[in-house]
Amino acid sequence: MRGDPTSGVGTEAWAEALVEVDREDLLRALIAAVRELLVPGWADMRKNDTRPQRALEAAEKWLATRSPESIAEAKAAAKACTEAKNETFGTDHRVPEAARAAAWATTKTEGPGLFEALALVEAELLARVALTGEYHRGPEQRRAIVSVLKRVLIPPDPALAEPPPSLEPKGPVPYSPEGHFELGQKLIHKKFGDVTVTSVGETWIEVEIPDGSKKRLAHKP
Repeated sequence: MRGDPTSGVGTEAWAEALVEVDREDLLRALIAAVRELLVPGWADMRKNDTRPQRALEAAEKWLATRSPESIAEAKAAAKACTEAKNETFGTDHRVPEAARAAAWATTKTEGPGLFEALALVEAELLARVALTGEYHRGPEQRRAIVSVLKRVLIPPDPALAEPPPSLEPKGPVPYSPEGHFELGQKLIHKKFGDVTVTSVGETWIEVEIPDGSKKRLAHKP
Protein backbone atom coordinates (compact mmCIF):
# COMPACT_ATOMS: atom_id res chain seq x y z
CA MET A 1 0.00 0.00 0.00
CA ARG A 2 1.30 3.43 -0.95
CA GLY A 3 -0.01 6.55 0.70
CA ASP A 4 0.40 10.21 1.45
CA PRO A 5 3.71 10.90 3.26
CA THR A 6 1.83 12.73 6.02
CA SER A 7 -1.49 10.95 6.49
CA GLY A 8 -0.69 7.51 5.08
CA VAL A 9 -2.86 5.24 2.97
CA GLY A 10 -6.10 6.36 4.61
CA THR A 11 -9.11 4.64 6.13
CA GLU A 12 -10.45 3.16 2.88
CA ALA A 13 -7.24 1.27 2.16
CA TRP A 14 -7.15 -0.27 5.64
CA ALA A 15 -10.84 -1.18 5.35
CA GLU A 16 -10.32 -2.79 1.95
CA ALA A 17 -7.40 -4.85 3.24
CA LEU A 18 -9.13 -5.99 6.45
CA VAL A 19 -12.83 -6.04 5.58
CA GLU A 20 -13.06 -9.84 6.00
CA VAL A 21 -11.49 -9.83 9.48
CA ASP A 22 -13.74 -10.57 12.45
CA ARG A 23 -14.51 -7.34 14.31
CA GLU A 24 -13.36 -8.59 17.71
CA ASP A 25 -10.11 -9.94 16.27
CA LEU A 26 -9.57 -6.58 14.60
CA LEU A 27 -10.20 -4.85 17.93
CA ARG A 28 -7.52 -7.01 19.55
CA ALA A 29 -5.13 -6.13 16.74
CA LEU A 30 -5.87 -2.41 17.12
CA ILE A 31 -5.24 -2.60 20.87
CA ALA A 32 -1.86 -4.23 20.22
CA ALA A 33 -0.91 -1.69 17.55
CA VAL A 34 -1.75 1.32 19.74
CA ARG A 35 -0.06 -0.17 22.79
CA GLU A 36 3.14 -1.23 21.04
CA LEU A 37 3.59 1.53 18.48
CA LEU A 38 2.04 4.67 19.99
CA VAL A 39 1.86 4.36 23.76
CA PRO A 40 5.66 4.22 24.40
CA GLY A 41 6.12 7.65 22.80
CA TRP A 42 3.08 9.04 24.65
CA ALA A 43 4.37 7.68 27.97
CA ASP A 44 7.79 9.25 27.42
CA MET A 45 6.23 12.68 26.99
CA ARG A 46 3.33 12.34 29.45
CA LYS A 47 4.38 9.95 32.18
CA ASN A 48 1.47 10.84 34.45
CA ASP A 49 -1.26 10.75 31.79
CA THR A 50 -2.42 7.17 31.35
CA ARG A 51 -5.79 7.85 29.72
CA PRO A 52 -4.94 6.03 26.46
CA GLN A 53 -3.56 3.06 28.39
CA ARG A 54 -6.71 2.86 30.52
CA ALA A 55 -8.90 2.90 27.40
CA LEU A 56 -6.99 -0.07 25.95
CA GLU A 57 -7.26 -1.93 29.25
CA ALA A 58 -11.00 -1.27 29.37
CA ALA A 59 -11.44 -2.66 25.87
CA GLU A 60 -9.48 -5.77 26.82
CA LYS A 61 -11.58 -6.23 29.96
CA TRP A 62 -14.74 -6.10 27.86
CA LEU A 63 -13.36 -8.69 25.46
CA ALA A 64 -12.61 -10.97 28.41
CA THR A 65 -15.78 -10.51 30.49
CA ARG A 66 -18.59 -8.83 28.47
CA SER A 67 -19.79 -7.53 31.85
CA PRO A 68 -21.91 -4.40 32.39
CA GLU A 69 -19.09 -3.06 34.53
CA SER A 70 -16.63 -3.41 31.65
CA ILE A 71 -18.97 -1.49 29.35
CA ALA A 72 -19.26 1.32 31.89
CA GLU A 73 -15.48 1.43 32.27
CA ALA A 74 -15.02 1.52 28.50
CA LYS A 75 -17.46 4.44 28.14
CA ALA A 76 -15.70 6.37 30.90
CA ALA A 77 -12.29 5.65 29.38
CA ALA A 78 -13.49 6.76 25.94
CA LYS A 79 -14.79 10.03 27.40
CA ALA A 80 -11.45 10.61 29.15
CA CYS A 81 -9.64 10.03 25.85
CA THR A 82 -11.85 12.64 24.19
CA GLU A 83 -10.65 15.12 26.80
CA ALA A 84 -7.04 14.03 26.24
CA LYS A 85 -7.45 14.45 22.50
CA ASN A 86 -8.79 17.98 22.91
CA GLU A 87 -5.98 18.89 25.30
CA THR A 88 -3.23 17.65 22.96
CA PHE A 89 -4.72 18.57 19.58
CA GLY A 90 -2.02 19.34 17.06
CA THR A 91 0.68 17.32 18.80
CA ASP A 92 -0.07 13.78 20.00
CA HIS A 93 -3.87 13.89 19.80
CA ARG A 94 -4.04 10.82 17.55
CA VAL A 95 -2.85 8.59 20.41
CA PRO A 96 -5.87 9.11 22.70
CA GLU A 97 -8.11 9.29 19.61
CA ALA A 98 -7.03 5.81 18.46
CA ALA A 99 -7.31 4.43 22.00
CA ARG A 100 -10.76 5.99 22.27
CA ALA A 101 -11.86 4.09 19.17
CA ALA A 102 -10.88 0.82 20.86
CA ALA A 103 -12.94 1.69 23.93
CA TRP A 104 -15.95 2.80 21.86
CA ALA A 105 -15.84 -0.39 19.83
CA THR A 106 -16.98 -2.32 22.92
CA THR A 107 -20.40 -0.67 22.91
CA LYS A 108 -21.22 0.43 19.37
CA THR A 109 -20.49 -0.31 15.75
CA GLU A 110 -20.77 3.35 14.81
CA GLY A 111 -18.67 6.32 15.87
CA PRO A 112 -14.86 6.23 15.69
CA GLY A 113 -14.29 2.97 13.78
CA LEU A 114 -11.51 0.43 13.87
CA PHE A 115 -10.36 1.16 10.32
CA GLU A 116 -10.29 4.89 11.09
CA ALA A 117 -8.23 4.09 14.20
CA LEU A 118 -5.66 2.13 12.18
CA ALA A 119 -5.37 5.12 9.85
CA LEU A 120 -4.77 7.27 12.95
CA VAL A 121 -2.01 4.93 14.12
CA GLU A 122 -0.27 5.29 10.77
CA ALA A 123 -0.78 9.06 10.64
CA GLU A 124 0.73 9.44 14.12
CA LEU A 125 3.79 7.35 13.24
CA LEU A 126 4.27 9.41 10.07
CA ALA A 127 3.92 12.64 12.03
CA ARG A 128 6.69 11.51 14.35
CA VAL A 129 9.15 10.83 11.54
CA ALA A 130 8.13 14.12 9.90
CA LEU A 131 9.37 15.95 13.00
CA THR A 132 12.90 14.81 12.17
CA GLY A 133 12.47 15.14 8.41
CA GLU A 134 12.92 11.37 7.92
CA TYR A 135 10.16 11.01 5.36
CA HIS A 136 11.93 8.02 3.82
CA ARG A 137 10.95 6.04 6.93
CA GLY A 138 7.24 6.19 6.02
CA PRO A 139 7.06 2.65 4.57
CA GLU A 140 8.86 1.38 7.67
CA GLN A 141 6.05 2.73 9.87
CA ARG A 142 3.42 0.98 7.76
CA ARG A 143 5.37 -2.28 7.93
CA ALA A 144 5.44 -2.00 11.71
CA ILE A 145 1.64 -1.79 11.79
CA VAL A 146 1.27 -4.72 9.40
CA SER A 147 3.69 -6.77 11.51
CA VAL A 148 1.55 -6.27 14.63
CA LEU A 149 -1.65 -7.06 12.72
CA LYS A 150 -0.20 -10.27 11.30
CA ARG A 151 0.96 -11.44 14.70
CA VAL A 152 -2.48 -10.95 16.24
CA LEU A 153 -4.69 -11.97 13.31
CA ILE A 154 -2.84 -14.91 11.75
CA PRO A 155 -2.74 -18.00 13.99
CA PRO A 156 0.63 -19.71 14.28
CA ASP A 157 1.27 -22.82 12.24
CA PRO A 158 0.98 -25.79 14.67
CA ALA A 159 3.85 -27.47 12.86
CA LEU A 160 6.07 -24.55 13.81
CA ALA A 161 4.79 -24.25 17.37
CA GLU A 162 7.00 -26.93 18.91
CA PRO A 163 9.12 -25.47 21.69
CA PRO A 164 12.81 -25.03 20.90
CA PRO A 165 15.30 -27.18 22.78
CA SER A 166 16.06 -25.80 26.22
CA LEU A 167 19.26 -23.81 26.50
CA GLU A 168 21.23 -22.60 29.43
CA PRO A 169 20.08 -19.08 30.33
CA LYS A 170 22.43 -16.42 29.03
CA GLY A 171 23.60 -13.54 31.14
CA PRO A 172 23.29 -9.85 30.20
CA VAL A 173 25.21 -8.66 27.15
CA PRO A 174 26.64 -5.16 26.62
CA TYR A 175 24.32 -2.79 24.79
CA SER A 176 25.48 -1.27 21.51
CA PRO A 177 23.41 0.63 18.93
CA GLU A 178 25.12 -1.58 16.36
CA GLY A 179 23.74 -4.76 17.94
CA HIS A 180 20.46 -6.59 17.34
CA PHE A 181 18.37 -7.48 20.40
CA GLU A 182 15.26 -9.53 21.12
CA LEU A 183 12.23 -9.15 23.38
CA GLY A 184 13.05 -10.12 26.97
CA GLN A 185 16.81 -9.95 26.47
CA LYS A 186 18.92 -8.64 29.36
CA LEU A 187 21.46 -5.94 28.54
CA ILE A 188 24.12 -3.91 30.31
CA HIS A 189 23.96 -0.20 29.45
CA LYS A 190 26.85 2.12 30.32
CA LYS A 191 24.49 4.80 31.64
CA PHE A 192 21.43 2.89 32.85
CA GLY A 193 23.02 -0.31 34.15
CA ASP A 194 21.16 -3.63 33.85
CA VAL A 195 18.11 -3.25 31.58
CA THR A 196 15.55 -5.60 30.02
CA VAL A 197 14.14 -5.32 26.49
CA THR A 198 10.34 -4.86 26.78
CA SER A 199 9.46 -3.93 23.17
CA VAL A 200 11.18 -4.28 19.80
CA GLY A 201 10.75 -2.19 16.65
CA GLU A 202 12.55 -2.40 13.34
CA THR A 203 15.29 0.07 14.31
CA TRP A 204 14.63 0.56 18.04
CA ILE A 205 14.13 -1.29 21.29
CA GLU A 206 12.40 -0.14 24.45
CA VAL A 207 14.05 -1.17 27.70
CA GLU A 208 13.07 -1.07 31.35
CA ILE A 209 15.76 0.44 33.56
CA PRO A 210 16.27 -0.29 37.28
CA ASP A 211 14.00 2.55 38.47
CA GLY A 212 11.09 1.03 36.53
CA SER A 213 10.93 3.67 33.78
CA LYS A 214 11.26 2.93 30.06
CA LYS A 215 13.84 4.21 27.58
CA ARG A 216 13.98 3.81 23.81
CA LEU A 217 17.34 2.83 22.28
CA ALA A 218 18.58 2.20 18.76
CA HIS A 219 19.46 -1.23 17.41
CA LYS A 220 20.11 -2.83 14.03
CA PRO A 221 17.31 -4.70 12.22
